[in-house]
Amino acid sequence: MKFNKIFTLALSLLVATAAFADGADKPTPEDKAKKDYSSWLPAQGDMSVGFSLDPLATFAGNLFNGNLDNTLDDLAGEPLLYRHLPAPCVSIMGTYMLTNELALRANIGFGYSLKQDNFFVQDDAALALDNLSNAKVTDRMNSQILSGSFSVGIEYRVGKRLPVQGVFGAGLSYACGMATATYAYGNAITELNQNPSMHSNMPATEAVTPYLPNARLLSTNATDLIHMVGVYGSVGIEWFVAPAIALGANVNLGIYYELNPSQTFVYEAWNTITEQVTQHTELLEPASHGFHFGTDNIGASLYIAFYFDTK
Repeated sequence: MKFNKIFTLALSLLVATAAFADGADKPTPEDKAKKDYSSWLPAQGDMSVGFSLDPLATFAGNLFNGNLDNTLDDLAGEPLLYRHLPAPCVSIMGTYMLTNELALRANIGFGYSLKQDNFFVQDDAALALDNLSNAKVTDRMNSQILSGSFSVGIEYRVGKRLPVQGVFGAGLSYACGMATATYAYGNAITELNQNPSMHSNMPATEAVTPYLPNARLLSTNATDLIHMVGVYGSVGIEWFVAPAIALGANVNLGIYYELNPSQTFVYEAWNTITEQVTQHTELLEPASHGFHFGTDNIGASLYIAFYFDTK
């Protein structure tokens, strides 16, 4: 993507320029200790916009491990509490400095995708009339994903003279999401063709009941969104490589409550009792809820932040 390539090039030039400028006059360790970096650091009234560097780290790592299918994902913020949900396609992270040390931090993300995959499969009706027929019909698989996240909190900064600040924070997070799928088949179920051909990428048939021996899936549905709400704490650092430009790393620990709706599967099959095509709805999972806290909730992220003076 053009944006990602430009951003990667700009980041490389930024780091190289910072390294060149830092070594141009070859300051002594004593000079570095005396240098005051306070003008580089954010102050009251400043705001920032940040982007996760995790896609860049993965991309760089794949350059050295022989991965020939290396792609750079969209650069965005790093949303919290999404691990059991479809991740937002993009999110924005930012801060507003309430004082020189205290800041309001927020992240908002949203994603929606609707995709249709089509697959050719042999036409059973045409093949029954002509065993040399090469006619095709189309199986279709539609998937839909909806996701969103929001977090807001307070962070406190430690360090005034060095280009590195410790950043400690806490806040609230909310996330929601849903993933559904529907399936359509080119070959119809009939009395003479009770188990018609379908593409291998479509879900395999199942015997959902004794009288529906070759049921094929029509849809997977959730009755509502998955909801997650919780609190988080974070600890990290920001290294200012240039005035108002920082590379950051943090670790988050979250405690959250999760609400999962019931999940249903809808099938169709030839009914051996009624001798006709029947739809059958199967409750896959009942609604559930739970409170979660543990090491599986810890997430680390790398990011770059750009600060702007709003005064």
